[in-house]
Order: sequence, then structure tokens, then C-alpha cells
Amino acid sequence: MKMKFRIIITLIICCLFIGNTEAQQKKLKKADKSFKALNYQKAITYYLDVLDKRDISSAKIKLAECYRKIGDMNEAAFWYGQVVRLPEVKPVHKLYYAQALQGTGKCEQADRWFKEYASEVPSDQRGQILVNACEQTTVNQLKSVGSDYYRTQQVEDVNTRLDDFGAAFFRQGIVFTSERDRGAAVRRIHTWTGNPFLELYYAEIQPESSGFTFGVPVKYSSKINTKFHDGPVTFNGEQNRIYFTRNNVENNKVGRDGEGIVRLKIYTASLENNDWKNIKGMSFNSEEYSTAHPTVTPDGTTMYFTSDMPGGTGGMDLYISMLDNGRWGPAINMNAYVPGINTEGDEIFPFVHDDGTLYFASNGHAGLGGLDIFYSKNTEGAWSPVQNIGSPINSYSDDFSLTYSADKSIGFFSSNRKGGNGNDDLYMFQRFAVDVEVLVYDKNTGEPIDAASVETNINERQFTTGSDGRIFFEMPVDRTARVEADREDYQANSSTANTRAQKAGEKILVNIGLDRPLEFELAGTVRNKTGGIISKADLTITNDCGEPVDVLQTDVAGQFSFSLTPNCCYLIKAEKNGFLVNTTNVCTRGKRSSQTINSVVQLDPVPSSTGETIVETVTTTTPTTTPSSFPTPPARPLGFPTLYHDFDKAPVQELYQDELTIIYNLMSANSSVIIEIASHTDARGPANYNQQLSARRAGEVADYLKGRGIEDNRLNATGYGESQPVNECTDGVKCNEEKHQENRRTEVRVVGNQ
Repeated sequence: MKMKFRIIITLIICCLFIGNTEAQQKKLKKADKSFKALNYQKAITYYLDVLDKRDISSAKIKLAECYRKIGDMNEAAFWYGQVVRLPEVKPVHKLYYAQALQGTGKCEQADRWFKEYASEVPSDQRGQILVNACEQTTVNQLKSVGSDYYRTQQVEDVNTRLDDFGAAFFRQGIVFTSERDRGAAVRRIHTWTGNPFLELYYAEIQPESSGFTFGVPVKYSSKINTKFHDGPVTFNGEQNRIYFTRNNVENNKVGRDGEGIVRLKIYTASLENNDWKNIKGMSFNSEEYSTAHPTVTPDGTTMYFTSDMPGGTGGMDLYISMLDNGRWGPAINMNAYVPGINTEGDEIFPFVHDDGTLYFASNGHAGLGGLDIFYSKNTEGAWSPVQNIGSPINSYSDDFSLTYSADKSIGFFSSNRKGGNGNDDLYMFQRFAVDVEVLVYDKNTGEPIDAASVETNINERQFTTGSDGRIFFEMPVDRTARVEADREDYQANSSTANTRAQKAGEKILVNIGLDRPLEFELAGTVRNKTGGIISKADLTITNDCGEPVDVLQTDVAGQFSFSLTPNCCYLIKAEKNGFLVNTTNVCTRGKRSSQTINSVVQLDPVPSSTGETIVETVTTTTPTTTPSSFPTPPARPLGFPTLYHDFDKAPVQELYQDELTIIYNLMSANSSVIIEIASHTDARGPANYNQQLSARRAGEVADYLKGRGIEDNRLNATGYGESQPVNECTDGVKCNEEKHQENRRTEVRVVGNQ
């Protein structure tokens, strides 16, 4: 009897279990069906019910997806936190987990998952961009960007507990999109969010001394609003043409894609007799994909919008279309204009300002969390790199749908950040900033420099120039900032941005020219007095910049090369057994362009004690500070310079410090050489006086050398007066000053060897 009872109980339990399992399977199928139909609210209810009874991995994954789709980041973070620990986890789940954590202010926890995703899927641009999104330096910079010049406030007169977003300036107010309860007898609910469908409303802006207030929102045009989603909208500059987003509904007929989903389309209408007429869809619309969030340039000839059409980067991408002869052209992905602007994430809610700046929201670029607002500026067809607009416009939550007034003094954006009235709320801001445009260009060619790094001490921001060499940033009024530009193959340079004389909304231009790094190369040859090459000569190269001494040798062709540092002077000392040591000087100081400096160093054979081998030969060494009124001196043996004198004057040390140093160096390098210091005068004046004057001149040079330690027995100072002119200017011959100057000279020559 007991055994029979146990069997009956067991059968009952099994039946109950089977019945419960079948019920859960039915709910799971309903949940999956709702998920596929984008009915996320209903799917959430089913999945939660299923998971309350059984632990099913697929249900957890789709539940996390549902919460992500409806923008509930707290719940999404909770469920993705379980998904990433499942065997069925995919890399993208780690990305979504990181984004959910970041969107709830838990960036430190998100950092690990961003890095894991970037490592596992290196081909995804988002991963490579977001890998540093939670670095403290990046976060701090974005938090402080606009804190000095943006003042934000919630539009409490307009916001409700549901979604209110997408403001567009129209006449004396704004047209915006709202889910507010319309009080209809039959409420139409959107299954995605469980809230009413979106409609367009108008609220008048009422400026007051203390700020702005808003009139009571009223429904916008009955011609634009339908029983499905309508909005957001945009207008051309004259506000006589409207472009708006709407569900695929035309002539009260609902269009669906192959899976039965009603997509979004962009429509346009013209204003006639204060009413919108001739409503029609754009040529690039399709029932198989969505087009939405249009914005047009003030002249109405260029439209930017978002779409998930095939061929995009991923998610929703930004597209552009041009008006040509009254017809809109094909949709072109914005990556064709701004490489990398579209990511594998979503780029949505574009807005183009009169100044050519395109603002948009993205969760694929590095930001503070959720959707952040970014911008890129079009200047004569060249687009600047994408930049984050920063806080307080951006936050950890979703921030999107930014719009500016014409003068950029005020604007609106939408956010689901904490402290609002409901889900997405409208926020207004006042802007106390000046637009700064920085142009980085090549000083020599005048061409713009792309990929240059630009830094400013306004919130320590960093930028990279685009193909037109430009970057743009905002700067508070009444401030001065340092702006520095650099690129690897250029020398850094800086300038100043000053907004002390500017008003909010104005623009200033900062030009920064960069020079290529100066590069100098010494190409030298060592030769003998007849011009023959001297191989394997030893070279010692010193400089006046404190760099180490370099030692090298000439090759078999008597040649050598050496890299020279800008703004330095070098002494090249050449020596080889059987030859007198010689030196030459090379300077890069004061040179403004890169070049190869050619130099020849001549080595003379060691002379006998009688000086029989001494002949005057050509060298390359010339004085470096000879006054411009003096003639170029003839070359001297061993590179000794010729000194020229003023009329009737003997002193040389003040004018010829560099030349005297050269003579001293040569005497020091050739410690056995005996020289003659031969001084001369021109033919003017008495011969006896000139003889004495030339002797004093020779003595001046000898005294200098002896004062620096050169032995007296190696110096032979001789005055020749006017007896050895180098030209025809003798007594009685009329000559100009330049000719007389050639004769007033001191020459140094080798006359023996100790």
C-alpha cells in the first residue's frame, strides 16, 4: 500500500513539473515573439516571469537586450552583469555591459569590459575608441570642458513624466516631440516603450530679465501629426519648408518591411497660407530600412539625417543628400566626408548650424556615457575631426538632439539624466563662449598641416588638425589662453587666443606656423696642397654647444660626413702623420633653412727648418666677422685668416676675436710651427710712419698670441710698411678706399718648423 501511494505521488509531481515546464516554454515563445516584434515592454514581462521559475541563458540575454533598447541602463547593467558570466556570452555583450555600467556612473568597473572587448574584437572601431573612455584623464577633461561657459536648465514648463525631446526653433518658440498623454478616449500605446505615440507640440519662448519661461504647449499642425509617431522636425532658413520624421504611413496606409515592422521615414511639406501642404516622402526612403532625424542647412540645399540602410558602418549612421535642380540626390554615408564619424554604434539626431558645424549624438565615440553629443565643422569642404562637446551638455546618461539659435547664444538639448521630470526631458542652455578657429600651416610653403597635435590650457584640451589644418574649440569670454601646435616632423610653435575684447557668439582666428626641423650635414674632403686626396686622415670635431667630441677618419676617397646641430659652431681638426695639423670652422648658427655644408680641409707637408716647402696654397677657411666694408681676404697657408685694418689704426683684438682665435688654435694644433706675422699699410702718408705703424700692427697680433701661451720664439712679427702692396696703389696713384683697404693688412704665414 505504501509503495502504491509513493508511485501515485511521484506521478502527480512529474505531471505538475511537466505542466509547469510546458507553461514556461509557452511564455518563452511569447517573449521571443514579442522581442522579435520590437515589443520590448511585453517581452520584459514574459522574460521576468520565465526567469522567476527557471534559469535560461537565452532569456537573460534577451532581457538584458530589452532593457538596453528601452534605455533602462540600471536594469541593463544588472542583467548584462549575469550574461557576461554565461558560457553563451559573446564579445558584444561585454561591450554592452561596459556601456551600461558607464551609463550608470560606474566607469571604473566599465573600464575592464571596454578593454576586454577591444582586445577580443580589434576590428570594431568602437572598441578601439572606447578602450580609453574611462581613463581618468579623459573623464576629467570631458567633465570640465564647458563648465565655464554653459548654463543649463531643465525646461520645467514643458517637460512631462514621459519623453519630451527634439526641440527645433520656430518663429517665437520651439516645436518639440512629446509622448505626453493626449487625454484621448482611446489611448494608442507604442509597444516598444509602453508609452503613447510621439506627437509634435509648440511652446512659445518668453524672455524675462531672470531668464526664459515658456507658454503652455499646444499641439502643432494637424496636417503633420498622425496617430503614429511624428517628429522630430527641422525647418529651412525661411521656415517655409518643414522636414520631419514619421512612421511609414502615407494616405492612412501603413507600410511594413518584410518582417512586418513599421519603419521610420522622412517627409517634407511646404507652407502655404499658414498651413503645411504637399506632404511627400523623400526619394531615399524605403520600407526595408529607416530614415530619420533630418536637419537642413539654412539655404535648404543640403540635408543630413540618420539611417540603418544597408551598406552602413553599423547601427544607425549619418548620411548626407544634396538638392540639385529641385531633386534630392542619393544618400551618401558621411564616412565619405569625415572618415570615422560613423561607428559600429549609433550616430543619430544630427543638427547643422549656420556656421557649418554638424552636431550629432553617438554611443560609438568616447564620451561620458550613453549617448553623447559630438561635432565636426565643415570649412570650405574640409571637415574637422570629431570632438566631444563635453559637460555640462553631456553626462553619464543619454544626451542628444542639440540645437542652437542663429547666434549660438542659446540652445536646447535632450537628456534622460537624473533630476528630470520623466524619461527624456528638454534642457535649455545659455552659452557665454567665443568660437576659436586654429589654423596650423607650414611656414615655408603656406600649406595647411594635417594630423598636427594642438593643445590649449583651456581645460587642457587636445585636438588633431584635419586635412585643412584646422581645429575648433570653444573658449570663455574675457580669457587668454595658450595654444600650442606640434607634429613629429616639425618644430613646435605656439600662439595666444584672447577673448577679452570679444562678445559671446563671436569668432576669433589663431594662426600657428610651423617650421620643419633644421637639418644640417657636413660633407668634407681632406686634400694636400696640390689638390690630391688624403685618405685615413684623423678628424676631431668639437663644438660650442657642449656636445661630446666626435672622432672619425676620412675614407679612401678622403671624404667624411657629419650631422650638425642647429645653432652651433664646429671646429674640425684634421691631422695625419707627415702633415701639418689644420683646422676649419663650420657654423649653423643663424641659418634658417636645412642644407648640406661642403668643406675642404687642406693639409700641408711638414716644412723643413729652412721653410723650403712653404708655399701659399688655397684653403677654405675665411674670417667669420670681417666688417662688411673690408674685402674678402685671400686664402692663407693652414687656413690663417688675413686681418684688415682701419686707416691709421693698429688695434685688432676688438674687431678680430674670432680670427685671432683661429690663429691661436692653429698654432696650438701645430706646436712646432714657426710663423711670420707680416703687417702692411697703404701708400698714403710718409714711408717712415707707415713702417712704424705696420710694426705696431704686427706686434698687436704677437702680443695676443703670447698672452694665450704661444712661445715667443715661434712668433716673428714684422712690419713691411707700404713696401709690398697687392695692387697698383703706390705713391702718387689715385685709388678709391676699397683699393687702399686691400693693402692695409696683416698676413700670417708658416716660415719654419722647430
